[in-house]
Amino acid sequence: MTEFAERGLTQAFGTDVGLTRPEVETRRIVGQALDAGYRLLDCALLYGSFRSVCAVLKERDLDEDTFIIFKVKPDEVSELKGVFRPLGRGPDLLMLHEMAATTRQTVNAMGELADRVRSGNARYLGLSNVTTVEELQTLCEAAQRFRVPVSCVQNRCSPYYQDTEIRRYCREHGIVYLAYGLMGSRQQGACHGEGHGLPTLYLLPTQDPRLEALARRLQFQDEDRLRQASTGELLLYWASAQGIIPVAFSTHNERVRYNLNASQLSAVTTLRAMELLFSEPRMDGVRATLTRNPPVRALYLSLRDPTAWWLLDEVFRVAGPLLTALAERAGPGSTVALRNMVYNLIRFVGDLQSNDMPWLDTLREEFRQLDTAYRATADADAKRRLFELCYEWMMKDSMAGGGVKEAPERPAEIRRGEYVPDHPVTASGRLANGRSARLVEKPPPVGTLLTLKESDHSTFMKGYDPVLFANLAQHQVYDVNYCGQQPITVRILTTGSRPTARVIEPEE
Repeated sequence: MTEFAERGLTQAFGTDVGLTRPEVETRRIVGQALDAGYRLLDCALLYGSFRSVCAVLKERDLDEDTFIIFKVKPDEVSELKGVFRPLGRGPDLLMLHEMAATTRQTVNAMGELADRVRSGNARYLGLSNVTTVEELQTLCEAAQRFRVPVSCVQNRCSPYYQDTEIRRYCREHGIVYLAYGLMGSRQQGACHGEGHGLPTLYLLPTQDPRLEALARRLQFQDEDRLRQASTGELLLYWASAQGIIPVAFSTHNERVRYNLNASQLSAVTTLRAMELLFSEPRMDGVRATLTRNPPVRALYLSLRDPTAWWLLDEVFRVAGPLLTALAERAGPGSTVALRNMVYNLIRFVGDLQSNDMPWLDTLREEFRQLDTAYRATADADAKRRLFELCYEWMMKDSMAGGGVKEAPERPAEIRRGEYVPDHPVTASGRLANGRSARLVEKPPPVGTLLTLKESDHSTFMKGYDPVLFANLAQHQVYDVNYCGQQPITVRILTTGSRPTARVIEPEE
């Protein structure tokens, strides 16, 4: 941490330029970042750009002056032989790119990197994509046994997903915290499993009208002219104020320079207004009146997230009757099901953003039309069909990505009665010979940590009737619905006992 401060390493440039980009273009992008003043480069074996990065550093005689972070996955450590030869030295920081399927495998991979640090092939050891404080503490203790402490953590972080507990642990233990995904993660394509995880991770804060309005307040002198700050610069400024070192990327020469200088902004009032947007929401004013309805109140309380509540407010203004009915259908006592509904709303917003649509207007208009159709339909069967398809849409697996290309057409398909869910969750939407999930043994107590095996990553959360658990996910700590068609083995981890296996099997 001291070295980062002394060398002014307040922002990293990401070298994940895309595997299909021509080498000459990769060199141009990295070169303009170095010319702008970046001296902290975020590299990885996965990115495939390291040889080009080394060539550009040699051209500019900056190979010794630049701090290199190099990430490697647990199963890639054996592939490091010869990788750093073009650099002429080892990286400054070797980082485990992700956690392995088990803690033991993660510790073993970290031990191999620690061996390289002790032998002089790198100076520091780091971790990336750590999901819980408990996991980080365990790995830090293991690193101490290897006599190489964890010096850096790189995690996803944005105003929507602030990774507060891990950041606090890093601050208290002198660990440098880097953030990727500050601008959000645009999800493209229609592949199931793409964008897997919390839907808030895939929102794009650069398209948040609340942040755009705050950015418009910021003007500063740029050479010989007064220039308005962008939303991206506001986000970088926010990160700097939080003690976060962000990983930034741009292919545009002027934008690279603007990003690097964003931490020099001085706008305390704007920063406070931004932090207020992301503080814990309260039931006040119009919202308090709205949430006197128990199902609606339960819907809000299922996810106490300021952005989720803002989006719910927007949808309730135009589709209150429909959303209230959907919340009643899910049941006010089913917190996980209601949370899944809110996450699906967020997922839809992320899909619209990835399609470069005027997402807020589209969100309002689509729900307005759904609500109008729901209230105006006289035929009871047609009304029931529309409602059930809305419920199917809002109760699908919110953690699974994909379907981005089809997202804009989905509400219209529901209105026309044409929506066919891949994995129905209701009796009316169920496919022929559909099966529901059940737990072979008695469900564990609420709060028990269930960890899926890596091999089950592509099969979990597909299916029919929800079986509710707390903290069921691959390397995650949030609540989800498990709606399974295929058997899944999970480990139940309890304090003071050995992990025991449970199998979730489909019920014929």
